[in-house]
Amino acid sequence: MSEKKQYAVGIDLGKKYAQISYRYLSGEEGEITHVPLCLCKRIGANQWFYGEEAQRFAASGKGILIENFYGKDTDRGDDGIMVEEKEMERGELLWLFVRHCLSRVLPYKENAEGKSLVITVESLTEPMLHELRLIKQKLQDEFEEISFEPRMESLFHYVVHQPKELQSYETCVVDFSHDHLEIYRVEMKQKTRPVLTSISKQVYTNVNIPRQFGSIKDKDAYMAKLDEKMEDVLNGFMEGRIVTSAYLTGKALEKEWYPETIKLLCRNRRVFLDSVLYAKGACLGALSRLGHGESEKGYLYLGEGKLKEHIGVVDMEQGKQTIKILMEGGCNWFEAKTEFLFMPGEDGHLPIVLKPLNGAKERIVPLVLPDRKERDLKSLRYRCSLSMKSERELLVQVEDVGFGEFYGPSGKRYEEVILLGGGL
Repeated sequence: MSEKKQYAVGIDLGKKYAQISYRYLSGEEGEITHVPLCLCKRIGANQWFYGEEAQRFAASGKGILIENFYGKDTDRGDDGIMVEEKEMERGELLWLFVRHCLSRVLPYKENAEGKSLVITVESLTEPMLHELRLIKQKLQDEFEEISFEPRMESLFHYVVHQPKELQSYETCVVDFSHDHLEIYRVEMKQKTRPVLTSISKQVYTNVNIPRQFGSIKDKDAYMAKLDEKMEDVLNGFMEGRIVTSAYLTGKALEKEWYPETIKLLCRNRRVFLDSVLYAKGACLGALSRLGHGESEKGYLYLGEGKLKEHIGVVDMEQGKQTIKILMEGGCNWFEAKTEFLFMPGEDGHLPIVLKPLNGAKERIVPLVLPDRKERDLKSLRYRCSLSMKSERELLVQVEDVGFGEFYGPSGKRYEEVILLGGGL
């Protein structure tokens, strides 16, 4: 019996569409583009339709079309959506959609072995993380590893896998996947080891495409002016900088309405069009998590969602103070956690070490432990849990676990929050 083929998947959940990229570990790859981000439930039955099929079925009048069911940026009191007098969680609806996306992937149909799945979204807000964690819980038996990342990180994975000559200086990404223009600047500090990579974004809401036009003539005239406006914006964006490569992404850029912008971009640089850029980046990130990311070795991305400091404690080894790093910087902050047992020093403190990855000065924060006058200091033993409450807030939880047969656990817990890059 032959072994199952193994594969990784990246899914990009945009505002209007989902994009899917998959790759077998043996090298073959594929993609599915522009899946409308919507669901439709047949009236009076538990039958669901997805994407374009959902739009067609809803148009027939036999079903209820459900859109805008994920990605709210603010905390919600109304966490659910009413579907035929039944409230459904947004995360449940998103799970139904993602399951459909996976069902269209060739390796999934072939019952191949899912090794890694990465879902990429605009931004990892707390409501978004809540919905994605529900998906992870439901898919945990189908993939060995499931992760989430913001689009900027998927962009990092994509760019570092391109030929080295395209990374000499800056990379520009022109994104028209929304109703307006967004431009990313990718900068790599080639002289640092590892190569620190930063990505910044500029949003131009005034460079936009209306959903409807009065006539074809009106549309042609508007798009010609939009080309001029976009050329002007990009000229200012790149002025005084060396940009060696540019990538175009977004459904709007698949049509040839912007010749002046293309002329500007093609001046002394390589230009590529890839509408599945973020999904491909997510898939490459999924492979990297499996140890197949040779191109990423020697690079470090410190963008949104990343823990930007090494976190550890001051420890004593053979009578000498040493620093023991317990949470490595560069990982996703929402996945960073650790637990350890310790006995306090003579001052009754737990020294927390914060070591910024950008080379800034290291900090030691002495966490003051509660005074236990009824116990000798050498009989105190604690369990400490470190986790991230947010991207900049380190939660430290300390619990008394007792001391063998002499002292039982008191059950008392103490908490402190340390602000990264700041103080208590």
